[in-house]
Amino acid sequence: MKNPFGLLLIVLCYLLPFVSMAQKKYDVEKLNTGINSSGYDEITPVASLDGHTLYFTRVGYPDYVQSLVEDGVEMASKLGPSEFKSYLANIYTRMGQRKVSDPSRSEFNQDIWIAQSLNGTFDQITHPGPPLNNAMPNSVSSVTPSSNELVVINKFEESGGMKKGFSIVRDLGNGDWTFPEPIGIENYYNTGSDVNMTMSSDGRTMILSLENYDSRGKNDLYISFKQGESTWSQPKNMGSMINSASRETTPYLSEDNKTLFFSSSRRRSASGNDIFMCRREGDGWDKWTQPQRLIEPINSDRDDSQPFFNSATGYLYFASRRDGSSDIFRVKIAPAVPRFVTVTGRIVDPTTNKKVDARILSGSKHDKSYRNVYVADDGTFRLSVPKGMDFTIMAEKPGYIGKEKVLNYRKDYVYFKEKKIDLELVKIKEGKKLDLPPVYFEQSTAIVKSNSFIVLDELADFMRQHYNIRIRIEGHTDNQGDPEALLKLSEDRAKAIKNYLVGTKRISPLRISTQGFGATKPFSENDSEADRAKNRRVEVIISQVHEIEPDLQADREKIEEQ
Repeated sequence: MKNPFGLLLIVLCYLLPFVSMAQKKYDVEKLNTGINSSGYDEITPVASLDGHTLYFTRVGYPDYVQSLVEDGVEMASKLGPSEFKSYLANIYTRMGQRKVSDPSRSEFNQDIWIAQSLNGTFDQITHPGPPLNNAMPNSVSSVTPSSNELVVINKFEESGGMKKGFSIVRDLGNGDWTFPEPIGIENYYNTGSDVNMTMSSDGRTMILSLENYDSRGKNDLYISFKQGESTWSQPKNMGSMINSASRETTPYLSEDNKTLFFSSSRRRSASGNDIFMCRREGDGWDKWTQPQRLIEPINSDRDDSQPFFNSATGYLYFASRRDGSSDIFRVKIAPAVPRFVTVTGRIVDPTTNKKVDARILSGSKHDKSYRNVYVADDGTFRLSVPKGMDFTIMAEKPGYIGKEKVLNYRKDYVYFKEKKIDLELVKIKEGKKLDLPPVYFEQSTAIVKSNSFIVLDELADFMRQHYNIRIRIEGHTDNQGDPEALLKLSEDRAKAIKNYLVGTKRISPLRISTQGFGATKPFSENDSEADRAKNRRVEVIISQVHEIEPDLQADREKIEEQ
């Protein structure tokens, strides 16, 4: 057995805020037999943000999903049970470069299972079929900021085939899942067969375990950053402080984006893999403290790996071979501190009060350069909103206008019930005024202030999404000054916005008209400075809507050329 006592005090201190200094003993719990089968391996535990759902992978189990599509044909149905078994065995043989006679017992037979419970016992076990599972390796790597999304290993084509990488799947409810959508990672390259990743709670950072040309060992940890809605930067090696000449695998990044758990077979591990952790120093991602091995009984004299910490319950989940086969365990290393509030609701058209299928953009109010995307296929949504910050959500769909909502839930409160809200989508019509934040100008000029560029950028994004519309930008002033000068100022301000949209954001000038009204159309009386400020405004009106299918690229190009 490994002796933990020399590291006990340092690791207790090091784990803060994950453990209490007064906590001297850890009770490791092996999860129930519905999760841990007899004689088979259970690996990669991943908990939902609220801690009520546990995703795990069962390996080499006789009850597996026998679905394999090639060139659009389901081979299991085409070949029959005996022929399909031989066919799949040949595929596994090629994948592992060693003879496989019984595919059901192969390490490539990996299915995702789901354990759910409201009281922490995880007694409701389900085994999803296609498209979440198939006859190829399937495993959940990470949750995402959207409560109905998971990251799974590998990329799949609906017509058949599998490639290395990762995909996003969405829970549609009632046991239904979307087909995995591939995640685009620049210059993704993995020479080994072992791969895993973790996504940060804000959806902006991934830490991956893979083997590459600059790896120090069999597997190293790499970091990648989100660059757009569906693309990620080239993975960068995280350096010698974290990576060793051995294997670093199964990373997990805590929900505060500060603590990294992972498993390693480095020399200080007495046998096989152990679980380590380190802390990020500063605001960058290049400085980390020296990784420390977790104490017993979390680590044992057998393989311990695949850590996943859930702050809502305070449990660290992990896989261990301490009882022979790989089983899933958990240990409470911190008080339960939910970092998220569950928000549910509908997306509705207020004129009909009917639900609208759409997507939701969400993120920090103060950093609109990045947004998470939640797809609400049935017009309902369920989001995990971080506490202690201004968080914006807005529904979006071509042909509709959404209105942003700002949510803020106190960090020091425990919210026992889900918050329910509705998001509105108003159908686009000619003459509709866009609800935009104010655009500010330098005093008595048509120079747009820099803090208003973000508003104009959002307007440009709106026009790109709704490329079947044209707009009219209207400038207005108060009544303080010469009427002709005020009219010219209002015209110049409207033109300044158009020039920015055309010159900087590359919007077609044919889609934008301008008009100045001076002081002729006041929003309020001009008898106080507060009222005059309301009259100094720019309004954006939808002047024309082309009745086309908004997802037809040919029509889009035609409109841009008009």
